Amino acid sequence: MLRHFFTVALRQLTRQSLFAGFNLFGIATGIACCIVVYLLIQHHYSLDAFHKNAPSLFTINHVRTTNGQAELWAGSPDALGPALQKDLPQITRVVRYDGANAVVKYGSTVFHEFIRLADPEFFRMFSFPLQAGQADPLRDVSGIVLSDAMARKYFGDKPAVGKSLTVLFNGNTRRTFTVTAVAAPFPNTASFSFDLLVHYKVGNALGWSGNDWKRTVQATFIQLAKPTDAGAVARALPSYTRLHNAINDQAPIRSFYLENVTEISLSSYKTRHSLSGGTSPTGLIVLGVLAGLVLIMACFNFMNYTLATSTTRFREIGVRKVLGSTRRQLIYQFIGENVLMGSLALVTGLVLAKTLFLPTFSRLIDYYQLEFSLSGNWQLIVFLLGLILLIALLSGVYPSLYVSSFSPITVLSGRQRIVSRNGLMRTLLGLQFGLAMFTISSALLMTRNAQFLRRMDIGYTPSDLLVLRTPDAQGFTRLRDAAVRLAGVTRVAGSQDQIGRSADQIVTLEEGVTKTTADLLRVSADYLSTLGIRIQEGRSFVPDSPADAAQAILVNKALVKAMGWTTAVGRQLRMQDKLYRVVGVVDDFNYRYFFVKIAPCVLRLNVPEENRVLTIKVRSDEVEAVTERMKAAWQQAIPDVPFDLSRQEDVYAISFDESRRVKDVFTYVALLTLIMSTMGLFALVSLNIARKTKEIGIRKVLGASDLTIAGLLNREFLVLIAVAGGIFLPLAYYALSAVLDANYAYHIPVTPGVFFSTLVGMLLLATGLISVLVYRVVTAAPVQALRSE
Repeated sequence: MLRHFFTVALRQLTRQSLFAGFNLFGIATGIACCIVVYLLIQHHYSLDAFHKNAPSLFTINHVRTTNGQAELWAGSPDALGPALQKDLPQITRVVRYDGANAVVKYGSTVFHEFIRLADPEFFRMFSFPLQAGQADPLRDVSGIVLSDAMARKYFGDKPAVGKSLTVLFNGNTRRTFTVTAVAAPFPNTASFSFDLLVHYKVGNALGWSGNDWKRTVQATFIQLAKPTDAGAVARALPSYTRLHNAINDQAPIRSFYLENVTEISLSSYKTRHSLSGGTSPTGLIVLGVLAGLVLIMACFNFMNYTLATSTTRFREIGVRKVLGSTRRQLIYQFIGENVLMGSLALVTGLVLAKTLFLPTFSRLIDYYQLEFSLSGNWQLIVFLLGLILLIALLSGVYPSLYVSSFSPITVLSGRQRIVSRNGLMRTLLGLQFGLAMFTISSALLMTRNAQFLRRMDIGYTPSDLLVLRTPDAQGFTRLRDAAVRLAGVTRVAGSQDQIGRSADQIVTLEEGVTKTTADLLRVSADYLSTLGIRIQEGRSFVPDSPADAAQAILVNKALVKAMGWTTAVGRQLRMQDKLYRVVGVVDDFNYRYFFVKIAPCVLRLNVPEENRVLTIKVRSDEVEAVTERMKAAWQQAIPDVPFDLSRQEDVYAISFDESRRVKDVFTYVALLTLIMSTMGLFALVSLNIARKTKEIGIRKVLGASDLTIAGLLNREFLVLIAVAGGIFLPLAYYALSAVLDANYAYHIPVTPGVFFSTLVGMLLLATGLISVLVYRVVTAAPVQALRSE
């Protein structure tokens, strides 16, 4: 029986090989999309779960109030971890985890690196395996642990353990470390790791006291005796919040809170300075919905094809019923054919996912490196089996129930017809085109939004700005003096902070009972004119003015609004226990990501010896030449430190890349849905023409023109597309408006033009496709059509 079912199903597929190929490709594409999204979601929710102690590992974060709104921040005071371990018996281990920029040298090899510092319990707390070296590599303060990549970078294929590295911190603190261990390659589910790791006490040489309630460490990890102790520890944290605020009255926090290590990446999108990198669940939901839409459209195509071709199987159904086949057996036959199609599509989808979709997705979303393997991933196997069952049921249940209900007498007498008034096939095709127009309008809007972000006025001119970060004041002075003498350099400015690159320094500003928080930037007097930051009110800083350095500040318009001022110049604000006078207001400029609104900002004049960042404005045709000359000047001024130059416009690369990724994903999905809907239209129009061939011949004999016949066949489908557009495009308008408002602080306005052009384009595409198919029929001799059966 099974062999017979298989033979009939295979014969049915080969009989209509073109349409079967369309269905196979469509369902395989949907399966491949679903595989990629499933692997992405599986990867996302398994980050950091490989640590053996993961259920008992927590990090301590805090909540700040920023402009009246609660804001999550990673990190906690340096002294908090040791205090908790001393006071709370539920805590068995504490590891503070922070980092510092440094220059690392081995022989003639010199690189800028970011070195992590951690307490010695790090490798007993976390499951980062070591491939060489000591079992307790952070026992010695002079020891350093390298990642596998760093060991190869500095030592090639030679053993690294026992070798010495020279590290220069802050341009003036030189230490020599001995490699005590090399870590094995990190699992791809590790959301945080390290390149170089040293003992936390190395921070003492950098000015860290180790018991400081004012210095924030990026992460404080605690290990509990058992996971259920988290509640008791959380209830003890308010007393430490009060202690922190008593010491830091200028930077109070709302509360401390615990977060399990497996949740760090899940909440990183809403946590400032998160240790981990992750994505918003909204993005995963959108990708899941898009993949589901592609698969559903493929199933709609298959269902439409099954219904439309069922007329060719009327006699087969009638004969089977006369010979004793029950309705249940016929249902099994049709569902079995769908299972066969789904199985063939699964094999094709696996190949597509492995060879095309996963590599393409990895290029689009380059911070995810997904691995595809069925061995050991039983969840993926279960998902795929469920997907095949879903495809078989979704695309096969209704056609099998409907076709198997035909009366054998009616079928064999030739009087059976597909009931047209139920409109199911038209509804399915309309849904396909509606979904296609939804995704196409989304892709168009996201493309325009990506272009908008690149052209958006960010409050200054980042182009043609070269930025050098120097290790000390002496190096800064030498390089500044060299820069001002170069041809092609139009302006030079120094600062302690770089817009978009420096770590946030949040300060509390007070005027009477009114308080607000703001980001502090420390700049020179020439910084604003060099970057093109506009003064809206008052004046800029006076160069080399001790009075301005001691008392003057500039504020942005966002801060003026937050304080509720109508005029700002002349007002006094208390900041860091000192009074400052507002001497000017600058236009809002974007110093963070484009996804968040510009926050209140205060600029303070830097004294010359504190400048570390050199910003050089050059003529656009001299950028490369000035870069080479500054490299030569650097090698003379600071020969022991690698050249460190960047372009100011690069600080927005993350925002541009994120908008590009969103645009590319929607574009690919729009292309797939367009292909699906076009294949569905091609199949239905072809079958419709085949059924109406004799009618077309009769109309031509009676004098109907080719244009009239073409219009008759076009009208039904064009009306269907117009109706689908009238339903789905307004939904797309409101959905995309909500998505842009939720994810972008600044974005292109959503206007009807994009949706109208989508509808017109779809109508033109459908008209062209139908006209091509109709042309061959209407230009043929009527006698050929009249002979059609």
